[in-house]
Amino acid sequence: MSFFYLIAAAFTLAVCLAAHRMGLLLGVVDSPDGIRKTHEVDTPLVGGIASILPFVGSSIFYGSHSGYAPLYFTLAAVAGGSLVLGYVDDRVHVKPLWRLILSAAICVGALYAVPALRIEAFTFSFSSLPVFLYGWATLFTVICLVGLQNAVNMADGRNGLVLGLSLIWVICLLAYAPSHLTPLLVVLGISISIAMPFNLRGRLFLGDSGAYALSTGIGILAVYVYGVKFSVLSADIVALWFLVPILDCLRLMVTRVLAGRSPFNSDRNHLHHILNGVMPWNRALAFYLLLVAVPAGLAYIFPDKALLWAFLTTTIYGVLIFFAARGLTHHCLSAL
Repeated sequence: MSFFYLIAAAFTLAVCLAAHRMGLLLGVVDSPDGIRKTHEVDTPLVGGIASILPFVGSSIFYGSHSGYAPLYFTLAAVAGGSLVLGYVDDRVHVKPLWRLILSAAICVGALYAVPALRIEAFTFSFSSLPVFLYGWATLFTVICLVGLQNAVNMADGRNGLVLGLSLIWVICLLAYAPSHLTPLLVVLGISISIAMPFNLRGRLFLGDSGAYALSTGIGILAVYVYGVKFSVLSADIVALWFLVPILDCLRLMVTRVLAGRSPFNSDRNHLHHILNGVMPWNRALAFYLLLVAVPAGLAYIFPDKALLWAFLTTTIYGVLIFFAARGLTHHCLSAL
């Protein structure tokens, strides 16, 4: 198994070292435009290939040598299919509606291939009574997965952010996952850890391919882990993991619609833009990641207080946005 981890690490490192050449070969090099794309040089969009392909390969390998073949092959298909969809989007810019339809189709296929990937019921840290979804399980699960993909894609606006978030989520999953998922999560964690320094230095970008594949793959894994460990992993803890990017996504979509714009239009009003506007990106990145990691860690240590951690996280986020709207973010961060 250690040898397999080394292969995954070597593959990711090789892609990162040859990122520019691979980007040119695949036709996915992002050029600055001085407006929304403010990076200084042409940058290859191959971070997704570096970070997710070892996971896809591992899923296929373990699926061929275990009793969990349907699950492993479905994980490979979801991550691989999302990677391909994102690659096409990087190349020709798929319209948002078509992207949502195709992403939903990938998720629906996964749920019918492995029914255990459906969210059938909610268990909460503050209640002993489960809430069943019955006939709404498939629709709700697809909405959650596609919504997470959209939220993560919106967060992919600064180097290291989505890879950092993904690494936090992999660690969260490892804390609860059944043993048969551990090798896949370790491979994913290794690949992300190797790709992240290259991304932080601007040597490569994640691209839509990486954002789609990581978000959908991690989302599917979270649903499965919750389904098999619901007795110790409540729904509110899982929601807490993804709370910050989802809050930011919902806020952006609502404010855009209220302004008479498409909810999928890009702007520079994301949380990472707000933070980066008042501090260097290395500090802004650390702040954002801590806003996700600390509540998740507290929920692991004190699971019965998950609702409190969610409330405090939402409050901090809301205070940041309130002060940012009034140009007082410096004062807000000083208070925090």
